[in-house]
Amino acid sequence: FGSTASFHPRQLAKKGADGAMGGSNSKAPAKSNAAEMQKVSNDLYIEQGQHPPLSLTRGRVKTGAFGPVAMVIQVLFIVAFWPTDYDFVSNSVFDETVMYSFLGSILTLFLAGMGFLYAYLRSYGLSAVGMALFQVALGLQWALLVQGWMRQSTIELAFTFKDFSQATMAVFTSVISFGVLAGKLSPLQTLVLVMGEIVCYAGNKVWLLDRVLAFKDNSSSVTVCAFGAYFGLAASLVYGPAKDQVASAMVSGTYVSELFGFLGALIMWINWPSVIISELETGSAEQRMAIMNTIFALLSSTVIAFAATTMPTQRLYTSVALASLAGGVAIGAIANLQVRPGWAALIGAVAAGLSCYCFKAPFGNTIPFDTFNINAIFGVPGLFGGFVSVISPMFVPGCPLDWTKQLGGVIWTFIFAVISGAVTGFVLGRLQPPAVAYTDECYWEPADDIPRKANPGSVGAAFE
Repeated sequence: FGSTASFHPRQLAKKGADGAMGGSNSKAPAKSNAAEMQKVSNDLYIEQGQHPPLSLTRGRVKTGAFGPVAMVIQVLFIVAFWPTDYDFVSNSVFDETVMYSFLGSILTLFLAGMGFLYAYLRSYGLSAVGMALFQVALGLQWALLVQGWMRQSTIELAFTFKDFSQATMAVFTSVISFGVLAGKLSPLQTLVLVMGEIVCYAGNKVWLLDRVLAFKDNSSSVTVCAFGAYFGLAASLVYGPAKDQVASAMVSGTYVSELFGFLGALIMWINWPSVIISELETGSAEQRMAIMNTIFALLSSTVIAFAATTMPTQRLYTSVALASLAGGVAIGAIANLQVRPGWAALIGAVAAGLSCYCFKAPFGNTIPFDTFNINAIFGVPGLFGGFVSVISPMFVPGCPLDWTKQLGGVIWTFIFAVISGAVTGFVLGRLQPPAVAYTDECYWEPADDIPRKANPGSVGAAFE
């Protein structure tokens, strides 16, 4: 997989002589010969289903306006943060210390967990981890400002650790949506995705779910996971699949990249309770209940994921690591309620079963529109968790939820995510896409041994 060339120089020279000069003895200018030779070389690799070697593509694709735009935005952020301050009065020192540990776990989940998860693609590791870091750095600042302006109605904001925690949930939605479109976006398109989605998320969360409906799901199952998944899916459907068929063959992993993807899922699995409890009162009974319920749901979903993945082929696939997260996604909506361990385990098991079914691609190959099958990881389990919160008053003693408001929140969030995602996808489609999709070579300067050849018939194999 790591070879940088499969053709002998003489082969390139012969084809170049036959094709570029047409077999004649006429002498063309040296510059024209070089251009023709490069085109012939590229055509030879494409004919064999490979990307051209780094020496033939380096420097040909630029990041365009990304650098200047990102720099201007950061300057504007500095100006916007200038009149703000910190609020050390609202929380005790103990609360802030504990909340910082939760914040660290959540950021670990984003950067290491989601980053390595998206590094599954054989030639997309730098983009996966690098753009995860960029999204967190850009999105966290933007979310602090947008949600602060909406909640405090002033430019003189005062930030607490809780504000940081709430901002990370907004960033989480864009990181989830990025998984749907991964490999098909340029850095500038990724910037637009983050900025646009965080505004949509904050408007839905602050103005409608919190103030109008009083919808509650611990900023997890529906508010974040389902919203991010279906926002990204709608954007991807409008944006369309990658046009490069050679690049599409690279939507598969190597043994090493699959291990990185599995590692990312394990990091997410370990840190997932921090996502559920991030907005609950520190040290409260609700927070302790949420931790225990989430653990039971994750344990149950993991066992079911391993069992269901082997049916009917009696083989294990790397998707088992992703399906094991479904229990944590689903339980989030009611994790803080007085749910017994048996109910938590049942919810996790059903969520894993639904996730595994979606991984079996019942609607055909969706990889061109959903690179990492985000619908199976976050979409369906998130909606399932939302509907569990709708019926929870029937089986949870003293449940404080109003089923009508919960149902309204689930339906509205789904509709708003689809509409706002479709609009964002239309905007993204107006920007310049990557010249070659699903590879770091388009915008990064990777090592020469970057994989360029896909296994025949291996497209999406890990998601079966």
